Amino acid sequence: MPAIIFNIAFTTASAPRSASVRQRVEHAQRRAYYNWTAPYNFKAYMEDKKKTETHKDYADYMKKGDVLFNQDGVLSQKKLDEVKANLATTKSIIWHGFISFDEECSKQFKSKSACIDFLHDTFNVLLDHSHLDSRNVELIASLHTDTEHHHHIHFTFFEKSAKKNGNYARKGTFSQRAIDNFVVSSNLYLDERRQQLHIKRDRLIERIKQSYPTRQAREYSHRTDEVAKAVTQLAAKLPEDGRLGYNSANMAELRKDVDKVVNLLISKDKDLANAYVEWQNELSHREDVARRAMTDSRFAYVSGERKKLPTDSDAVATNVANWDNIRVIEDIRKDMSARLGNYVIKLAANVSRAKSRLTGKPTRAGKIIARQARSQLARGVRDIARAMVNTIERQKTDFTRELHKAEYEVQTQQRKVSNGK
Repeated sequence: MPAIIFNIAFTTASAPRSASVRQRVEHAQRRAYYNWTAPYNFKAYMEDKKKTETHKDYADYMKKGDVLFNQDGVLSQKKLDEVKANLATTKSIIWHGFISFDEECSKQFKSKSACIDFLHDTFNVLLDHSHLDSRNVELIASLHTDTEHHHHIHFTFFEKSAKKNGNYARKGTFSQRAIDNFVVSSNLYLDERRQQLHIKRDRLIERIKQSYPTRQAREYSHRTDEVAKAVTQLAAKLPEDGRLGYNSANMAELRKDVDKVVNLLISKDKDLANAYVEWQNELSHREDVARRAMTDSRFAYVSGERKKLPTDSDAVATNVANWDNIRVIEDIRKDMSARLGNYVIKLAANVSRAKSRLTGKPTRAGKIIARQARSQLARGVRDIARAMVNTIERQKTDFTRELHKAEYEVQTQQRKVSNGK
């Protein structure tokens, strides 16, 4: 069995036009339940202490009004009041469902913080493969521990605002691709070795920095080895304008060149090569976990088409070989390519900058530095001018105050003289 069972449904803003009177009444009741306007509603169900207070050690977690959370943290009462007001009037579809964990994984979910971390790393995978904009979705969730061996998260979400055309999403169903990627991503998160991939990734990045430090870039133009030549040639190709990020549009044509330099650097340094192999081995483990999640759920992709597989293990193993619609592992590979590529681009940019100092000819990097210096100078001049104006204004205020004070003293003396007469 997979580590989670995922269930999702939705309630539209209004009943279908073809609905009967009875169906319209039932829809109105259901909508009121999920938009929190009914006397007993989904919010009350999620906050039900009989379902959330199974573990008495988490009394602080189970306080009334402090049970609900989203992927970013616990929801304050002020935030919940805002959500409640928006839900009551929104024309958005309201989605709702649950994520149930198996007996082993349930042991990990006894607090809000565990659920928040889980949703933070997985929930957007569902949205990113769907028709919704993750930045425009309001999520509310609660952990229920009333079933001892199957702790579960109840959730609901809706669109915060309409699209530019004034409409909300009309489609309530999520594609099977979005759901499958979420299930696989969740199983990867729940893998006991999930932190190892991050550790190996960070070690690999640190290793390339140690093997090829950017401070040595000025030496590359004098060296004749293969690495120096490759980095220097890449430096000469860097665009004069635009961002130099690996995934930026103006670097698209150079991406293969960057990858070649990355591969060369790895092949020429034993420690870096070992770090890369360790990261690859950990990624292979993650891929195995993802494939097991697919086989346990008995689904796979054959030539891009989703198939429900038979229970025969050999048939499952054969069909799972092609999983075109599962992007999680490929996304991890792309992320590493971008991280290594960005460092090589930075190295090449430093080579270009060092060369410009020798030749006196400004390069893109030199122009950027000069532009930053001009901006800093302009800011400095503005700050000095502002300080001088403030000083003058203070002096004028002080002078005016002293003048009024002197006038008052003169008038006082004159009154005394007049009274004395």
